[in-house]
Amino acid sequence: MVRIALKGLVGRPLRTALTALAIVLGVATIAAAFTLTDTMGRAADDLSTAAYDGTAAVVTARTPFDKANGDFTQNPPLPASTLQRVRAVPGVGLAVGDVTDLNAKIIGRDGRPLGDGPYFGIGLDARARGIGRLTPFRLTDGRWAAGPGEVVLDQGTSEKQRLGLGDSVRVSGQGPARRFRVVGVARFGSVRSIGTATAAIFDLRTAQALLGRTGRFDDVLVAAAPGTSPAALRRTLAARLGHSARVQTAAHQDRFTLDGLKQFIAIIQAILLGFGAVALLVGAFTIFNTLSITVAQRSREFGLLRLVGASRRQVLRAVLLEALAIGALASLLGLAAGFGLAKGVDALFRSIGLDLPQTGTVVETRTIVVALLVGIGVTVLAGLVPARRATRVGAVEALRDAAGADHLVRLPGRIVRRVVGAIGRPVAATGGAAGLLARRNAMRAPGRTLITASALTIGVALVTALTILGAGARDSTRGTLEKRLSATYVVAGQDGWTPIDHGAAVRAARVPGVRAVSSIRQDGGVAFGQQEGVNAFQPATIGKVFDFKWKRGSRGVLAGLGARGAVVDDGWASEHGLRVGDAFALTSPAGVRQRLHIVGIEDSPVFDAFGFGPITISDRAFAAGRFAARQDRLTLVDAPSVDQATLERALA
Repeated sequence: MVRIALKGLVGRPLRTALTALAIVLGVATIAAAFTLTDTMGRAADDLSTAAYDGTAAVVTARTPFDKANGDFTQNPPLPASTLQRVRAVPGVGLAVGDVTDLNAKIIGRDGRPLGDGPYFGIGLDARARGIGRLTPFRLTDGRWAAGPGEVVLDQGTSEKQRLGLGDSVRVSGQGPARRFRVVGVARFGSVRSIGTATAAIFDLRTAQALLGRTGRFDDVLVAAAPGTSPAALRRTLAARLGHSARVQTAAHQDRFTLDGLKQFIAIIQAILLGFGAVALLVGAFTIFNTLSITVAQRSREFGLLRLVGASRRQVLRAVLLEALAIGALASLLGLAAGFGLAKGVDALFRSIGLDLPQTGTVVETRTIVVALLVGIGVTVLAGLVPARRATRVGAVEALRDAAGADHLVRLPGRIVRRVVGAIGRPVAATGGAAGLLARRNAMRAPGRTLITASALTIGVALVTALTILGAGARDSTRGTLEKRLSATYVVAGQDGWTPIDHGAAVRAARVPGVRAVSSIRQDGGVAFGQQEGVNAFQPATIGKVFDFKWKRGSRGVLAGLGARGAVVDDGWASEHGLRVGDAFALTSPAGVRQRLHIVGIEDSPVFDAFGFGPITISDRAFAAGRFAARQDRLTLVDAPSVDQATLERALA
């Protein structure tokens, strides 16, 4: 029976190839998803190992947050005196002040920031003995920066932009971009590329001046002395520093935001696996239908096998062996194709700006096992019903000319037959003999017709759903912008979310023809025990460039915000049972607790193109809360008579 099954496949090569193609595509997508995300995951793990494993503890300013480096929140800086206090703690082998900023943009030759973020700006005390334990960067060429005017670039940026030792490059921190000479090139651990991110590494004092940290640190990195465990050192540090600082593991503090990278990789994997599952589902329909047709066409063949003594079990085995052979061959081909597809998807990501960190290609045993099991399993399961149907063919079928299609059709089949007959009537009327035969064939086997149509239906439904969702999101976002934005121009970071220097607003206001300029800042705060995004604006000018869609209140309430007023969105207000006139407490990262009164409630947009938080306060309240953000999230400019090129020249 094995020989008969294999000869059946070889004797129908085209049908075998087309049947296997659906499984090849599904297995290839699954193999590509695992291969690509495993490769990216390994790179993320390598980044995490290089960045955090040598650091026993990180000392940061105490905040009301469990983790103060989310989408909105910025860590308040530490005073320089904290470093000496840490060094005096028993068990500390090495402690250095650290500056790690996400907004140090390396400016390319075309005047635009390189990469798409994060833009790491690092202050490194290269003179500290043993500093290699506390930094993930490893020199590959040159030396560390030792004074003002010197910078070390990450290897990916150096290679992509052909920037070598001695070259001059501009870097923008807080204030206008400054020019630096490249004195070194460094790699982030063992990872050959950090994707769309860039890194500019300065000596500690230069970084403090460039990034607005003069006399302060973002955190203090600590390595344990020999014989001291990291956990014991963290407990000792916490006891000695008390409530003046927080002691965390480096991975939990996550100053390089690697948790976000891992979450993004998980999302990519889920999307690719979803596509693979759909492809396999369609493939299962195709195989079921193909084997059903094959069984119907080969009724005489099965009848002859029964006539010469084959048992039902042997016939069942023959059909399942065909399915198994198709599944095994298709799965192997799909596995090989998946590795190539992973490279293609990676190239696609790079072309659209999603250049993620990578090491060498990672092929886990799990990828091979899962891909083969899923591909073969789906094929065999899809062939099980046709195989059981083949066992019902009796020896007498060998004496008939056909398998007899006029068997009893149940109610679902009769419904499908009527629908197909109605749909096929115009085809029969206009298609001549071919159209007439097509209609009759579709009506003769309603079950087969339904299964064939189902595979196509799934594909069309998927494409339609994605198209509708995409169009809906685009139109909703566009509508949100049109309804809320009355400014002529929006000045933002190149990646859309990186803060910009407040000097941009000052320069824009000086351009002749500009009627109004208003900036918005963002940070995080704690309200009702939860971390929330906080927006701050200038009440005197925001109404000229931005329109709140009021649920309760009007534009007139903005002027009366002062240092105690707040506007909240409707969803957040409903969640906490708040109305206009109610008060709530907001705690800033610096620990300043403010009691705010709600003066207005705005309608919550379905898609917020601006990425605002639910709480909006005045710049005066923002300053009183000692929020850490010192740069603007957006600058809105009302200048209908000023062309874009003029504004760009003013901001260059």
